[in-house]
Amino acid sequence: MVDDEKSQTSNVPNVVLGGGHTLKAFDQSLNELVTRIVEMGDYVSGMVEKSAEVFLQRDPSAANQLIQNDLQVDNLKNAIVARTLDALVRHQPVASDLRLILAVEHIAGDLERAADHAKNIAKRALSLAKEAAPDPEIADLITRLHKSVSGMFDESLRAFKEKDEALAGEISRQDQTTDALYDDLFHAVIARIQSGSSDVAGGVQSLFVGKSLERIGDHATNIAEEARFLARGDIPSATRQG
Repeated sequence: MVDDEKSQTSNVPNVVLGGGHTLKAFDQSLNELVTRIVEMGDYVSGMVEKSAEVFLQRDPSAANQLIQNDLQVDNLKNAIVARTLDALVRHQPVASDLRLILAVEHIAGDLERAADHAKNIAKRALSLAKEAAPDPEIADLITRLHKSVSGMFDESLRAFKEKDEALAGEISRQDQTTDALYDDLFHAVIARIQSGSSDVAGGVQSLFVGKSLERIGDHATNIAEEARFLARGDIPSATRQG
């Protein structure tokens, strides 16, 4: 809860809310929500961390595992959404408590979509499993893009856990670096195709991978906006990436 607002879950144990629910029960519900979204964030972060390596190494086994992991993310999201709806209906929260529940629900959606992009990268790896390793320059650009995105993603989750407004703002600025790296990758791949490269399929798939990584960066920015919303009450941008 933020310090400048009196939370609905004040230090008054077992005070009965409407419908016979206690503030203690609501506190427990909020704590469980935070625990679950942090666990989901850590799980998706692991998927994002492995995604570029799976593609660059053309590893079918690791790619299939990443695809299977996405099913677990869907289950985690569904469980979180069910709990947020239950908290809204049973406890009718206000102020910082309501902000927390809304932020958790939105972040669950961003995490699920980030996992979808990691899964899509794994599918690209499967399609090239029998092909040669990518051009070194293209591989380097994908590695740099992935490092930037992974850093943004982990920092956005930290901004949420710590309600760090300054860190959330920094993540939004880092997204410009990610976009620039994707542009570099795009132009490098197109230049190779135009020069008559024999690995057109690999180049096209590299572009898809780059776009998936860039979109994961957008979802990291969304999570950072939710962290700022939680800390300050600012409504997230209308240009929020879907």
